[in-house]
Amino acid sequence: MRILVCASEAPLPPLNGMRLQLRALCEQLAQRHDVCVLAYRRPGQEGEPPPGVELLELAGPPPSALDRIVAVARREPVDPRRLAGPMRSSIARLRAERGFDVAHVMLGELAGVAPALAGLPALIAPLDAWALNVPAEVTSARGARRVWRELQLRAVERYVGFAYRPYRRVVLVTSEDADASRRADPTLRTVVIPNGVDAEHFRPDASVQRDERSLLFTGVLDTPANEQAAQALAQRVLPRVRAAVPDARLVLAGRSPSAAVTALGGPGIEIVADAPDLRPLLRRAAVFACAMESGTGIKNKLLEAMACGTPAVATPLAAQGLDARDGEQLLIAPAGDRFADAVARLLGDAALRARLGAAGRQHVLVHRSWSAVADAYEALYSEIRREV
Repeated sequence: MRILVCASEAPLPPLNGMRLQLRALCEQLAQRHDVCVLAYRRPGQEGEPPPGVELLELAGPPPSALDRIVAVARREPVDPRRLAGPMRSSIARLRAERGFDVAHVMLGELAGVAPALAGLPALIAPLDAWALNVPAEVTSARGARRVWRELQLRAVERYVGFAYRPYRRVVLVTSEDADASRRADPTLRTVVIPNGVDAEHFRPDASVQRDERSLLFTGVLDTPANEQAAQALAQRVLPRVRAAVPDARLVLAGRSPSAAVTALGGPGIEIVADAPDLRPLLRRAAVFACAMESGTGIKNKLLEAMACGTPAVATPLAAQGLDARDGEQLLIAPAGDRFADAVARLLGDAALRARLGAAGRQHVLVHRSWSAVADAYEALYSEIRREV
């Protein structure tokens, strides 16, 4: 197949959740198909696309005052207006030069490119329920920025109620995200295809000794949901854990820590900013503490920890979409005291850590390979082509 992928961010490092999914999927698809990715290169992205993937880059236009004014007037989120227009023009030029068998649009803010894909079987992969992610941005903002975020929340809720309709399928990573998308627009034909993880890249290393008193949380540390999780771990979870395990330590590691996250550093709390490779930290940690209280989708950070054999404690929100069971592949506990108690229990039980670490890795090996994700998308491409 000749596959056209239209993406809001290029599949280049540094990788966030979306870029990771796009890169891994395209790398798998390119082994059997012609894959052309038309995407915006964001500031700081560098490197080359996966082998066999053709990448055509666009320069992402910065937000302007006019974009914001028009977005408010039309009650639309600002990013679709800013990104979809230039992408539509590029798609039209590209399709005038060559043909494609199917189109794959990623993420939801590019839904407006649908007119440029007319006549081509197309799906859109928002991956998660966009409207469920914005509330964290609202609660983390102050003053005029908070007012703007509240306006954007209402605009996103309205936008997802109609924007995905031109597409033959809407792909989400969890059933919870699919349900939320159908509540916004009951006409949508949703499909659930979970994230994968590179279990060979994120593999245990028996030569690395675990730090039996360390908790780890990873992520892009300036996003509201990750910032909230880091604050919860430092301010609520760690003090309660230390009542049972006095020498427990917390490591918060990831890209671009915000000022609020950086301020959490101190005795017993280490901030590791912009580590080039998180695997050494994952392999040393005794417990991965995924204390997410907001956001949607499958947490790549949790998949990577489980692939490394690191025993994990996760909130129900963080564990959604994993098809994992509390006490079998990880511990699942609600945010607050019960989460802290689960962490303390795991720190105090080496046999339980060993059992959950091994079971968690086996779970992702069996259920979360990128090759299985690519197979599911291939089947979906063939399905929508038959409908034309």
